[in-house]
Amino acid sequence: MTTIAATTSATPSVTASTAKNAMSSLGIKDFITLMTTQLKYQDPTQPQDSSQFIAQMAQFSTVSGVQEMNTSLSSLTNQLKGSQALNATALVGHAVLVDADSLNINQGQSVSGVVNTPTAASNINLVVTDASGQVIRQMTVPASKGESTFTWDGHDDSGQAVPAGKYSFKAIANVAGKSTSLATSLVAQVSSVTIGATNSEMQINTDALGSVQLSAVKKLY
Repeated sequence: MTTIAATTSATPSVTASTAKNAMSSLGIKDFITLMTTQLKYQDPTQPQDSSQFIAQMAQFSTVSGVQEMNTSLSSLTNQLKGSQALNATALVGHAVLVDADSLNINQGQSVSGVVNTPTAASNINLVVTDASGQVIRQMTVPASKGESTFTWDGHDDSGQAVPAGKYSFKAIANVAGKSTSLATSLVAQVSSVTIGATNSEMQINTDALGSVQLSAVKKLY
């Protein structure tokens, strides 16, 4: 007669409470190997409790599903980022409208923009100043509901072309009988696009406004 001696497990038991940790530190393949080894060396006279085994498999299924979901989300994120990159590069060479009140120009360069205009606004006066704060040009902008467009020809009040530099724009209007400052948006040409690291927003680069976030673009020309 052959005697079968009781054997002890050569591998620590993988309980449901440690399954998740095993998955996180070892990975799916290692987890399966660990469970298979446990079954191989279990005591035949005291087989593993079926409820414990089911709990382990349930834990395995849950963690495996989470890992697959994370992989899918990562793939989707990369696809969306690639699509955003294509959309952003299509802006190169085009002009964009961005909320701003100052920009850099070359000598005599014209500037276009809009004044964000409330319904009750009238008599919009646009004041252009240089980097030192000196008033260079004052213009009257016809009021339109929502946005009032303007173009400055890059010349001062005496008709002389202004030198290259940074210029600021301030719009003041009569709103319901009160003198009110209104926000402006300026047009600049896109020279390049910067693709940021993961989860960072893409930026467009302009000579006039510097770098701005893609989401800041209000209009494309």
